[in-house]
Amino acid sequence: MWRRLGRTGEQTLNDALDNPDGHALYRAQEARADAEDQQRRAAQREAERPVCKRCGRKFTDERWEEITVHRTAVRAGDKSVCGPCRADNVAREEAAAAPPEPRDDPEPDRVRGWFRRRT
Repeated sequence: MWRRLGRTGEQTLNDALDNPDGHALYRAQEARADAEDQQRRAAQREAERPVCKRCGRKFTDERWEEITVHRTAVRAGDKSVCGPCRADNVAREEAAAAPPEPRDDPEPDRVRGWFRRRT
């Protein structure tokens, strides 16, 4: 009778040398290694994710792709700010470019100008 590490009970020599669950053990180890690899890659990706220079938040996946993909990088605007900060920039630029709204005269009876006749 033989005692094998990691097994309960005693086994015969043939049973101890034979590894009937070797494939299942290999698949479990491979699955564990794949999961660890995915976690490592996700952590590495998060470490590489850019941070907004204005508010300090990390970029979303959409914004990150927008500034890195060549086709959309041209239209991405300032590449150092996140999506909400970029939306604020665009809103400010549009507000600055829009013509000012005419103000209503608070006193319509009041005559303006130097050379107008007063009534």
